Amino acid sequence: MLLTTILAIVAGLVVGAGTALLAETIMAHRRMKAPVCPYCQTPYERFQWSVTLAFLLARFRCRECNRPLRLARLAGELLLAATWGMVVARYGLNGRVIYAMLAVIPLQMVTVTDLETRLIPNHIILPATLLLAVIGLFFGGALPQITAWKWTDTLLGGLIGFGVFWVLVILGEAVFGDGALGHGDIKLAAYIGLLVGFPWIIPALILGILFGGVGGVFILLAGRGTLRTAIPYGPYLVLGGLTTLIWGVEITTWFLR
Repeated sequence: MLLTTILAIVAGLVVGAGTALLAETIMAHRRMKAPVCPYCQTPYERFQWSVTLAFLLARFRCRECNRPLRLARLAGELLLAATWGMVVARYGLNGRVIYAMLAVIPLQMVTVTDLETRLIPNHIILPATLLLAVIGLFFGGALPQITAWKWTDTLLGGLIGFGVFWVLVILGEAVFGDGALGHGDIKLAAYIGLLVGFPWIIPALILGILFGGVGGVFILLAGRGTLRTAIPYGPYLVLGGLTTLIWGVEITTWFLR
């Protein structure tokens, strides 16, 4: 099990480096190519294609302009590696675990784009949502714990995620003005609902909102913003969804006590 977990983490770093680059490519509407420095367009060295590897080798800066590699890509690589490692460590490697691992990739990609540009691209989230909705009809949500489900559970989870965040976006705009929450967050919440299904979308949303609140408090205490400062909310939703993906049954049982 330890060896399988280590392999899952390494695979997550490798795949995460590629999908983080793909997310940036889709965001910029350009062709896929080897990563370059966004400041001076100098091609990165091969080991810098993985920001994690570059960091471990203490080569975290462009050799030409000395600007650092993008922290959002580092976050994306570590997020995928950590998630894959924890899922495999807890549930082993089987069909449902592989399903969960693949379903996490779009969440990692939009985390990168939201951290970099505060946008969740339709070109990523909409095809992923449609695909997961179809797959969910036959296999249910991607939680490795579940052994039985109804075909309606996945769609109901997606509808609840969409509906709750649609209401929150309307309220946020009414109270704090435009930009309090983005419409991309509505689509992301719908995807997370499809990912975990019903009833697990409920703790996923609660956790995402709590994580966002804690993050907002830290920003205020650090003096980096005010109550009207727009922050990328997608990563907090993703953390809520991934926490539920790994510990969803236990969390739901605790909530219902």
